[in-house]
Amino acid sequence: MPSKRVGFSALIGVLLCVCSVLSSEPSRSAPGLTEAELKAVFLLRLPQFVSWPDQRPAVHFCVDPSSEVSVLLSEMVASEARGRTVRAIESGDTEGCDVVYGEAALGVQRASVALRVSDQPGFAQDGGMVELKRRGARMGLVVNLGALESAGLKASSKLLQLSEVVGETDNE
Repeated sequence: MPSKRVGFSALIGVLLCVCSVLSSEPSRSAPGLTEAELKAVFLLRLPQFVSWPDQRPAVHFCVDPSSEVSVLLSEMVASEARGRTVRAIESGDTEGCDVVYGEAALGVQRASVALRVSDQPGFAQDGGMVELKRRGARMGLVVNLGALESAGLKASSKLLQLSEVVGETDNE
């Protein structure tokens, strides 16, 4: 069965619906979206809920080229760029990246001001910043608050309300 293309606006609408039910009924899921499409939407929207130290918007997404999410994210950004770019990470080069997704996020220097996101189990618990975690039929987030803060990033209260929070912060 050929995969159908989902428009950017439709994916954004679904993300809003998914976010509104993340903390409610565990049996609900986003109808008609694949897991990779959900991850791409989460990845694209995630920077709206994180503040960088210099208050700049996150526009440079760097992704593992072997990931299906890479292709979907590129298509979404191409349909509605807003100054955003997506590039494949080659040889671990994450210079200039605002958001790094995939296995490359594991190797990003901890001093970097890039939001490190992965779907690898245990990523956030092991020092990563945000883990996209499958929870039954839903997609959830695990946020390592200490890792975010050590890079100078700040998660919004909305993001934290919708996430499982791990990691120690300077305030603890």
